[in-house]
Amino acid sequence: MASAQILCTKCGAASAEPREACPKCGGKNSRVCGACGNQNSIPKNFCDKCGRPIGDLGPVAPPPKTIIPGAPAADIPATMIRRAAEPQPAAEPGGPPVAARRLAEPGSTSGLDDLWVVPAQPPVSEETVSQPSFTARRRAINVLAALAGVAAAAYGIWRWHESRLPEVLVPKLAAEYLDALSSRDYARAYEIFSPTARKYCTEDEFRASRDETSWTWSSLRIARRESGAILLDYDLQVPGSPPRTDHLLFTLEGGRWTRPYNWTLLRQAEAAFEKGDSEKGLALAQAAGTVDPRDPMAWGYLCEAAYYRKSPADAATRCAKALELAQVYPSNISLKSLYRLHAILADTYRHALGKRDLALEQFSQMLAFPDISPADQCQILLARSQLYSEISRPGEALADLDRGAQLCADPQDQARVQQFRQALNPPE
Repeated sequence: MASAQILCTKCGAASAEPREACPKCGGKNSRVCGACGNQNSIPKNFCDKCGRPIGDLGPVAPPPKTIIPGAPAADIPATMIRRAAEPQPAAEPGGPPVAARRLAEPGSTSGLDDLWVVPAQPPVSEETVSQPSFTARRRAINVLAALAGVAAAAYGIWRWHESRLPEVLVPKLAAEYLDALSSRDYARAYEIFSPTARKYCTEDEFRASRDETSWTWSSLRIARRESGAILLDYDLQVPGSPPRTDHLLFTLEGGRWTRPYNWTLLRQAEAAFEKGDSEKGLALAQAAGTVDPRDPMAWGYLCEAAYYRKSPADAATRCAKALELAQVYPSNISLKSLYRLHAILADTYRHALGKRDLALEQFSQMLAFPDISPADQCQILLARSQLYSEISRPGEALADLDRGAQLCADPQDQARVQQFRQALNPPE
Protein backbone atom coordinates (compact mmCIF):
# COMPACT_ATOMS: atom_id res chain seq x y z
CA MET A 1 0.00 0.00 0.00
CA ALA A 2 1.44 3.38 -1.01
CA SER A 3 1.99 5.96 1.69
CA ALA A 4 1.33 9.70 1.54
CA GLN A 5 2.80 12.86 3.04
CA ILE A 6 1.29 16.15 4.21
CA LEU A 7 3.12 18.97 2.39
CA CYS A 8 2.54 22.73 2.17
CA THR A 9 1.64 23.94 -1.31
CA LYS A 10 3.28 27.31 -0.52
CA CYS A 11 6.57 26.66 1.27
CA GLY A 12 6.87 22.88 0.82
CA ALA A 13 7.18 22.18 4.53
CA ALA A 14 6.09 18.72 5.69
CA SER A 15 3.62 18.26 8.53
CA ALA A 16 3.37 15.23 10.79
CA GLU A 17 -0.38 15.69 11.26
CA PRO A 18 -3.09 16.07 8.61
CA ARG A 19 -3.78 19.78 9.13
CA GLU A 20 -5.46 22.00 6.59
CA ALA A 21 -3.01 24.90 7.17
CA CYS A 22 0.77 24.84 7.27
CA PRO A 23 2.03 25.50 10.82
CA LYS A 24 5.10 27.20 9.39
CA CYS A 25 3.72 29.77 6.94
CA GLY A 26 -0.04 29.34 7.17
CA GLY A 27 -0.31 28.12 3.56
CA LYS A 28 -2.62 25.38 2.35
CA ASN A 29 -1.52 21.77 2.99
CA SER A 30 -2.20 18.85 0.62
CA ARG A 31 -2.00 15.06 0.92
CA VAL A 32 0.67 14.03 -1.66
CA CYS A 33 0.34 10.53 -3.10
CA GLY A 34 3.49 8.45 -2.58
CA ALA A 35 2.94 6.58 -5.84
CA CYS A 36 2.23 9.27 -8.39
CA GLY A 37 2.96 12.51 -6.50
CA ASN A 38 -0.50 13.92 -7.06
CA GLN A 39 -1.65 16.57 -4.55
CA ASN A 40 -4.95 15.65 -2.97
CA SER A 41 -7.07 17.42 -0.35
CA ILE A 42 -6.33 16.53 3.26
CA PRO A 43 -9.50 14.49 3.94
CA LYS A 44 -8.86 12.18 0.93
CA ASN A 45 -8.04 8.50 1.62
CA PHE A 46 -7.54 7.53 -2.09
CA CYS A 47 -5.55 9.36 -4.73
CA ASP A 48 -7.65 11.28 -7.23
CA LYS A 49 -5.16 10.47 -10.00
CA CYS A 50 -4.06 6.86 -9.55
CA GLY A 51 -6.72 5.62 -7.12
CA ARG A 52 -4.25 4.13 -4.67
CA PRO A 53 -4.82 4.35 -0.89
CA ILE A 54 -3.16 7.37 0.71
CA GLY A 55 -4.49 7.11 4.24
CA ASP A 56 -1.14 6.18 5.82
CA LEU A 57 1.50 8.88 6.12
CA GLY A 58 5.12 8.18 5.21
CA PRO A 59 7.97 9.41 3.00
CA VAL A 60 7.19 9.99 -0.66
CA ALA A 61 9.39 10.36 -3.68
CA PRO A 62 9.55 13.69 -5.46
CA PRO A 63 7.50 13.96 -8.62
CA PRO A 64 9.22 12.83 -11.85
CA LYS A 65 11.18 15.30 -13.86
CA THR A 66 9.43 17.00 -16.68
CA ILE A 67 11.48 16.48 -19.86
CA ILE A 68 10.71 18.70 -22.81
CA PRO A 69 10.72 16.67 -26.04
CA GLY A 70 13.86 17.29 -28.07
CA ALA A 71 15.76 18.90 -25.21
CA PRO A 72 19.06 17.35 -24.16
CA ALA A 73 19.13 15.71 -20.76
CA ALA A 74 20.85 17.80 -18.17
CA ASP A 75 22.69 16.41 -15.24
CA ILE A 76 20.99 18.70 -12.69
CA PRO A 77 20.08 17.58 -9.15
CA ALA A 78 16.40 16.92 -8.69
CA THR A 79 16.21 19.41 -5.86
CA MET A 80 17.16 22.23 -8.21
CA ILE A 81 14.43 21.54 -10.71
CA ARG A 82 12.10 24.45 -11.24
CA ARG A 83 9.48 24.52 -13.85
CA ALA A 84 9.09 27.88 -15.41
CA ALA A 85 5.62 29.21 -15.59
CA GLU A 86 4.01 28.68 -18.95
CA PRO A 87 3.99 31.85 -21.02
CA GLN A 88 0.74 33.74 -20.87
CA PRO A 89 -0.98 34.46 -24.16
CA ALA A 90 -0.58 37.98 -25.39
CA ALA A 91 -3.39 40.27 -24.49
CA GLU A 92 -5.56 41.40 -27.32
CA PRO A 93 -5.26 45.07 -28.15
CA GLY A 94 -7.76 47.11 -26.27
CA GLY A 95 -8.60 44.29 -23.86
CA PRO A 96 -8.74 45.00 -20.15
CA PRO A 97 -5.40 44.34 -18.45
CA VAL A 98 -7.17 42.71 -15.54
CA ALA A 99 -8.37 39.82 -17.69
CA ALA A 100 -4.82 39.18 -18.90
CA ARG A 101 -3.56 38.86 -15.31
CA ARG A 102 -6.53 36.94 -13.92
CA LEU A 103 -5.47 33.96 -11.82
CA ALA A 104 -7.05 30.57 -11.64
CA GLU A 105 -10.41 30.36 -9.97
CA PRO A 106 -10.33 29.48 -6.29
CA GLY A 107 -10.64 25.76 -5.70
CA SER A 108 -9.14 24.66 -9.04
CA THR A 109 -6.40 22.02 -8.99
CA SER A 110 -4.25 23.74 -11.57
CA GLY A 111 -0.59 23.53 -10.61
CA LEU A 112 -1.12 21.10 -7.74
CA ASP A 113 0.58 18.29 -9.64
CA ASP A 114 3.96 19.98 -9.12
CA LEU A 115 4.91 20.18 -5.43
CA TRP A 116 7.85 22.53 -5.97
CA VAL A 117 6.13 25.20 -8.00
CA VAL A 118 5.44 28.49 -6.23
CA PRO A 119 1.67 28.82 -6.06
CA ALA A 120 0.05 31.99 -7.27
CA GLN A 121 -1.26 34.38 -4.66
CA PRO A 122 -5.03 34.18 -4.27
CA PRO A 123 -7.01 37.20 -5.33
CA VAL A 124 -7.89 39.79 -2.75
CA SER A 125 -11.38 39.05 -1.58
CA GLU A 126 -13.99 41.53 -0.47
CA GLU A 127 -13.66 40.23 3.08
CA THR A 128 -9.97 41.25 3.10
CA VAL A 129 -10.87 44.69 1.81
CA SER A 130 -13.53 45.17 4.46
CA GLN A 131 -11.17 44.18 7.32
CA PRO A 132 -9.73 47.71 7.83
CA SER A 133 -13.27 49.03 8.26
CA PHE A 134 -13.91 46.56 11.09
CA THR A 135 -10.53 47.43 12.66
CA ALA A 136 -11.32 51.13 12.46
CA ARG A 137 -14.68 50.58 14.13
CA ARG A 138 -13.09 48.56 16.88
CA ARG A 139 -10.42 51.24 17.37
CA ALA A 140 -13.11 53.92 17.55
CA ILE A 141 -15.03 51.88 20.13
CA ASN A 142 -11.87 51.47 22.21
CA VAL A 143 -11.17 55.20 22.03
CA LEU A 144 -14.74 56.02 23.08
CA ALA A 145 -14.54 53.53 25.93
CA ALA A 146 -11.27 55.08 27.10
CA LEU A 147 -12.76 58.58 26.91
CA ALA A 148 -15.81 57.41 28.84
CA GLY A 149 -13.55 55.96 31.52
CA VAL A 150 -11.57 59.18 31.77
CA ALA A 151 -14.79 61.20 31.97
CA ALA A 152 -16.17 58.93 34.69
CA ALA A 153 -12.95 59.22 36.67
CA ALA A 154 -12.93 63.01 36.28
CA TYR A 155 -16.56 63.18 37.41
CA GLY A 156 -15.76 61.03 40.43
CA ILE A 157 -12.84 63.27 41.35
CA TRP A 158 -15.03 66.35 40.92
CA ARG A 159 -17.77 64.88 43.11
CA TRP A 160 -15.23 63.95 45.78
CA HIS A 161 -13.73 67.44 45.63
CA GLU A 162 -17.17 69.04 45.86
CA SER A 163 -18.02 66.92 48.88
CA ARG A 164 -14.86 68.16 50.62
CA LEU A 165 -15.65 71.84 50.14
CA PRO A 166 -16.18 73.59 53.52
CA GLU A 167 -19.58 74.97 52.51
CA VAL A 168 -20.69 71.38 51.81
CA LEU A 169 -18.79 69.45 54.46
CA VAL A 170 -19.37 71.70 57.49
CA PRO A 171 -23.20 71.87 57.28
CA LYS A 172 -23.29 68.05 57.04
CA LEU A 173 -21.01 67.81 60.07
CA ALA A 174 -23.11 70.36 61.97
CA ALA A 175 -26.30 68.43 61.18
CA GLU A 176 -24.67 65.26 62.46
CA TYR A 177 -23.62 67.09 65.65
CA LEU A 178 -27.11 68.50 66.27
CA ASP A 179 -28.72 65.12 65.62
CA ALA A 180 -26.36 63.53 68.14
CA LEU A 181 -27.17 66.17 70.77
CA SER A 182 -30.93 66.04 70.25
CA SER A 183 -30.90 62.23 70.50
CA ARG A 184 -28.55 62.36 73.54
CA ASP A 185 -25.83 60.47 71.70
CA TYR A 186 -23.15 62.39 73.58
CA ALA A 187 -20.37 59.97 72.65
CA ARG A 188 -20.88 60.74 68.96
CA ALA A 189 -21.12 64.48 69.62
CA TYR A 190 -17.94 64.35 71.69
CA GLU A 191 -16.09 62.77 68.74
CA ILE A 192 -16.73 65.96 66.74
CA PHE A 193 -14.97 68.10 69.38
CA SER A 194 -11.62 69.59 68.44
CA PRO A 195 -8.52 67.96 69.96
CA THR A 196 -7.98 71.06 72.11
CA ALA A 197 -11.57 70.93 73.37
CA ARG A 198 -11.20 67.26 74.34
CA LYS A 199 -8.00 68.16 76.16
CA TYR A 200 -9.83 70.51 78.55
CA CYS A 201 -13.16 68.68 78.76
CA THR A 202 -13.74 64.97 79.31
CA GLU A 203 -16.73 63.13 77.91
CA ASP A 204 -18.14 62.73 81.42
CA GLU A 205 -17.89 66.49 82.05
CA PHE A 206 -19.63 67.10 78.75
CA ARG A 207 -22.45 64.69 79.67
CA ALA A 208 -22.84 66.36 83.06
CA SER A 209 -23.19 69.78 81.43
CA ARG A 210 -26.21 68.69 79.37
CA ASP A 211 -29.78 68.72 80.65
CA GLU A 212 -32.60 66.36 79.75
CA THR A 213 -34.78 68.92 77.99
CA SER A 214 -36.02 67.62 74.64
CA TRP A 215 -35.66 69.88 71.62
CA THR A 216 -35.57 69.81 67.83
CA TRP A 217 -33.72 71.83 65.25
CA SER A 218 -34.33 72.95 61.65
CA SER A 219 -33.24 75.39 58.94
CA LEU A 220 -29.49 75.01 59.31
CA ARG A 221 -27.66 77.66 57.27
CA ILE A 222 -24.25 79.33 57.03
CA ALA A 223 -24.27 82.76 58.70
CA ARG A 224 -20.61 83.72 58.35
CA ARG A 225 -17.53 82.24 56.76
CA GLU A 226 -13.90 83.22 57.12
CA SER A 227 -10.56 81.50 56.80
CA GLY A 228 -10.57 78.53 59.16
CA ALA A 229 -14.02 79.19 60.66
CA ILE A 230 -17.68 78.84 59.68
CA LEU A 231 -20.56 80.11 61.82
CA LEU A 232 -23.96 78.49 61.30
CA ASP A 233 -27.44 79.52 62.43
CA TYR A 234 -30.34 77.16 63.05
CA ASP A 235 -33.83 77.31 64.49
CA LEU A 236 -34.15 75.72 67.93
CA GLN A 237 -37.56 74.53 69.07
CA VAL A 238 -38.25 73.57 72.69
CA PRO A 239 -41.74 72.20 73.42
CA GLY A 240 -43.91 74.89 74.99
CA SER A 241 -41.62 77.75 73.91
CA PRO A 242 -41.45 79.85 70.75
CA PRO A 243 -38.65 78.95 68.33
CA ARG A 244 -35.46 80.92 68.55
CA THR A 245 -32.29 81.23 66.51
CA ASP A 246 -29.19 79.58 67.93
CA HIS A 247 -25.64 79.42 66.64
CA LEU A 248 -22.93 76.86 66.07
CA LEU A 249 -19.26 77.47 65.29
CA PHE A 250 -16.90 75.07 63.53
CA THR A 251 -13.19 75.71 63.11
CA LEU A 252 -10.44 74.04 61.12
CA GLU A 253 -7.97 72.35 63.46
CA GLY A 254 -5.40 69.73 62.49
CA GLY A 255 -6.74 69.59 58.94
CA ARG A 256 -10.26 68.71 60.19
CA TRP A 257 -13.40 70.74 60.75
CA THR A 258 -14.29 70.36 64.42
CA ARG A 259 -16.39 71.88 67.20
CA PRO A 260 -14.40 74.18 69.57
CA TYR A 261 -16.51 73.44 72.64
CA ASN A 262 -15.47 75.52 75.69
CA TRP A 263 -18.74 75.95 77.58
CA THR A 264 -17.67 73.93 80.63
CA LEU A 265 -14.51 76.06 80.95
CA LEU A 266 -16.51 79.29 80.74
CA ARG A 267 -18.89 78.20 83.51
CA GLN A 268 -15.96 77.24 85.71
CA ALA A 269 -14.29 80.62 85.04
CA GLU A 270 -17.51 82.45 85.92
CA ALA A 271 -17.79 80.53 89.20
CA ALA A 272 -14.17 81.38 90.06
CA PHE A 273 -14.72 85.11 89.48
CA GLU A 274 -17.92 85.06 91.55
CA LYS A 275 -15.91 83.59 94.42
CA GLY A 276 -13.25 86.28 94.03
CA ASP A 277 -10.59 83.84 92.81
CA SER A 278 -9.28 85.94 89.93
CA GLU A 279 -6.16 83.79 89.43
CA LYS A 280 -8.18 80.64 88.85
CA GLY A 281 -10.66 82.56 86.76
CA LEU A 282 -7.82 83.90 84.61
CA ALA A 283 -6.38 80.41 84.05
CA LEU A 284 -9.77 79.00 83.07
CA ALA A 285 -10.52 81.97 80.81
CA GLN A 286 -7.16 81.52 79.08
CA ALA A 287 -7.96 77.85 78.49
CA ALA A 288 -11.39 78.77 77.09
CA GLY A 289 -9.76 81.31 74.76
CA THR A 290 -7.28 78.67 73.61
CA VAL A 291 -10.10 76.28 72.69
CA ASP A 292 -12.08 78.98 70.86
CA PRO A 293 -10.16 82.21 70.15
CA ARG A 294 -13.32 83.70 68.59
CA ASP A 295 -15.49 83.46 71.72
CA PRO A 296 -16.36 86.96 73.03
CA MET A 297 -17.15 85.61 76.49
CA ALA A 298 -13.68 84.08 76.88
CA TRP A 299 -12.08 87.42 75.99
CA GLY A 300 -14.48 89.17 78.36
CA TYR A 301 -13.28 87.03 81.25
CA LEU A 302 -9.68 87.70 80.23
CA CYS A 303 -10.45 91.43 80.27
CA GLU A 304 -11.97 91.23 83.74
CA ALA A 305 -9.05 89.17 85.04
CA ALA A 306 -6.54 91.72 83.74
CA TYR A 307 -8.57 94.55 85.29
CA TYR A 308 -8.56 92.84 88.69
CA ARG A 309 -4.81 92.26 88.41
CA LYS A 310 -4.32 95.97 87.58
CA SER A 311 -2.84 95.33 84.14
CA PRO A 312 -4.38 98.26 82.26
CA ALA A 313 -2.75 97.58 78.88
CA ASP A 314 -3.90 93.94 78.89
CA ALA A 315 -7.33 94.94 80.17
CA ALA A 316 -7.79 97.51 77.38
CA THR A 317 -6.65 95.08 74.66
CA ARG A 318 -8.78 92.19 75.86
CA CYS A 319 -11.90 94.25 76.50
CA ALA A 320 -11.66 95.82 73.04
CA LYS A 321 -11.19 92.36 71.51
CA ALA A 322 -14.22 90.99 73.37
CA LEU A 323 -16.43 93.87 72.20
CA GLU A 324 -15.20 93.50 68.62
CA LEU A 325 -15.92 89.76 68.53
CA ALA A 326 -19.33 90.27 70.14
CA GLN A 327 -20.39 92.27 67.07
CA VAL A 328 -19.52 89.35 64.77
CA TYR A 329 -19.88 86.10 66.73
CA PRO A 330 -23.01 85.59 68.82
CA SER A 331 -22.40 84.12 72.24
CA ASN A 332 -24.00 83.73 75.63
CA ILE A 333 -22.50 86.99 76.83
CA SER A 334 -25.31 89.20 78.13
CA LEU A 335 -25.97 92.90 77.55
CA LYS A 336 -25.11 93.50 81.18
CA SER A 337 -21.71 91.88 80.63
CA LEU A 338 -21.12 93.96 77.51
CA TYR A 339 -22.05 97.08 79.46
CA ARG A 340 -19.51 96.14 82.12
CA LEU A 341 -16.78 95.71 79.46
CA HIS A 342 -17.44 99.26 78.27
CA ALA A 343 -17.27 100.48 81.88
CA ILE A 344 -13.90 98.74 82.42
CA LEU A 345 -12.57 100.28 79.20
CA ALA A 346 -13.80 103.77 80.12
CA ASP A 347 -12.23 103.59 83.58
CA THR A 348 -8.97 102.13 82.20
CA TYR A 349 -8.67 104.76 79.46
CA ARG A 350 -9.48 107.63 81.85
CA HIS A 351 -7.47 106.83 84.96
CA ALA A 352 -4.77 104.28 83.99
CA LEU A 353 -3.88 105.13 80.41
CA GLY A 354 -4.85 108.83 80.26
CA LYS A 355 -6.74 108.42 76.99
CA ARG A 356 -9.63 110.78 77.73
CA ASP A 357 -11.01 110.87 74.17
CA LEU A 358 -11.32 107.08 74.15
CA ALA A 359 -12.93 107.20 77.58
CA LEU A 360 -15.53 109.69 76.27
CA GLU A 361 -16.36 107.27 73.43
CA GLN A 362 -16.99 104.47 75.92
CA PHE A 363 -19.29 106.69 78.02
CA SER A 364 -21.31 107.56 74.92
CA GLN A 365 -21.66 103.89 73.97
CA MET A 366 -22.77 103.03 77.49
CA LEU A 367 -25.51 105.68 77.36
CA ALA A 368 -26.74 104.13 74.08
CA PHE A 369 -27.53 100.79 75.75
CA PRO A 370 -31.24 100.01 76.02
CA ASP A 371 -33.06 99.91 79.33
CA ILE A 372 -30.35 101.63 81.38
CA SER A 373 -31.60 102.48 84.84
CA PRO A 374 -31.73 106.15 85.91
CA ALA A 375 -29.13 105.43 88.59
CA ASP A 376 -26.68 104.07 85.99
CA GLN A 377 -27.32 107.02 83.69
CA CYS A 378 -26.66 109.35 86.63
CA GLN A 379 -23.23 107.79 87.27
CA ILE A 380 -22.25 107.93 83.58
CA LEU A 381 -23.31 111.56 83.18
CA LEU A 382 -21.48 112.70 86.32
CA ALA A 383 -18.29 110.87 85.24
CA ARG A 384 -18.47 112.30 81.73
CA SER A 385 -19.20 115.81 83.03
CA GLN A 386 -16.08 115.70 85.17
CA LEU A 387 -14.05 114.42 82.19
CA TYR A 388 -15.36 117.25 80.00
CA SER A 389 -14.25 119.77 82.60
CA GLU A 390 -10.76 118.17 82.68
CA ILE A 391 -10.31 118.72 78.94
CA SER A 392 -11.72 122.26 79.09
CA ARG A 393 -15.13 121.65 77.56
CA PRO A 394 -17.33 123.40 80.20
CA GLY A 395 -20.45 123.73 78.06
CA GLU A 396 -20.74 119.96 77.58
CA ALA A 397 -19.86 119.43 81.24
CA LEU A 398 -22.76 121.65 82.36
CA ALA A 399 -25.16 119.92 79.95
CA ASP A 400 -24.33 116.54 81.51
CA LEU A 401 -24.77 118.01 85.00
CA ASP A 402 -28.22 119.31 84.09
CA ARG A 403 -29.26 115.89 82.78
CA GLY A 404 -27.72 114.18 85.79
CA ALA A 405 -29.60 116.42 88.21
CA GLN A 406 -32.87 115.14 86.75
CA LEU A 407 -31.84 111.47 87.02
CA CYS A 408 -29.80 111.29 90.22
CA ALA A 409 -32.06 110.36 93.13
CA ASP A 410 -29.42 109.58 95.73
CA PRO A 411 -28.68 112.57 98.05
CA GLN A 412 -24.96 111.96 97.71
CA ASP A 413 -25.24 112.15 93.92
CA GLN A 414 -27.22 115.38 94.21
CA ALA A 415 -24.49 116.79 96.41
CA ARG A 416 -21.90 115.91 93.78
CA VAL A 417 -23.98 117.67 91.13
CA GLN A 418 -23.99 120.87 93.17
CA GLN A 419 -20.29 120.56 93.87
CA PHE A 420 -19.45 120.14 90.16
CA ARG A 421 -21.74 123.01 89.23
CA GLN A 422 -19.99 125.36 91.65
CA ALA A 423 -16.63 124.28 90.29
CA LEU A 424 -17.75 125.08 86.78
CA ASN A 425 -19.40 128.40 87.82
CA PRO A 426 -17.20 129.95 90.52
CA PRO A 427 -18.74 132.99 92.35
CA GLU A 428 -17.67 136.39 91.06
